[in-house]
Amino acid sequence: MAMLRNSNQDTQDTQDTQARIALVAPPYDADTTAALEALGPPIGIFRVFARRPDRAHGIAGWGRYYLSRRCALSLRHRELLILRTTARCGAEYEWGVHVQVFAAKAGLSAAQVRSVTAGHPDDSCWTEPADRAVLRAADALDRDSDLSDADWTSLVTHVGEEGAVDAMLICGWYRAISYVARATRLAPEPGAPLFAEVT
Repeated sequence: MAMLRNSNQDTQDTQDTQARIALVAPPYDADTTAALEALGPPIGIFRVFARRPDRAHGIAGWGRYYLSRRCALSLRHRELLILRTTARCGAEYEWGVHVQVFAAKAGLSAAQVRSVTAGHPDDSCWTEPADRAVLRAADALDRDSDLSDADWTSLVTHVGEEGAVDAMLICGWYRAISYVARATRLAPEPGAPLFAEVT
């Protein structure tokens, strides 16, 4: 199974990867502590964002929406979009965090994690039309920055208009997150899987 887009870590020893910018490190000042508390556990990407606490608080506000039940998408569909987008961007760091933390909660089987990472929406592991519609939308948004009439209709049929809007925002947001994770050369989080372990 071929990767959708290679990680920039493919040619590096992932154990020795050095971030291109310094991550905030303890002891944290009061503003940084508050920023990290708003974001969640002090993983690498949050420690990049918290270099500017105001930025971290802004990001946390969006995260509180799309990672909550207030989002118009189910946890499963949200994670399919995130995993597909980060895989297509080659953002092994962010993909690994989401596989580690959310794949089981989203009810994704090993075959589905493999397919969302390097497969196709028509793979036999996808038996629900809604899952296929979400994956096709993620692929189209990555490829074309647009949805065809057929992809739009299918997505709205399965997740509704508000779900479609949230889907586009999540794909765009995780493209931005992928840029940060890749370009800063974040090393994988401890225990997070790598692309090679599932493909």
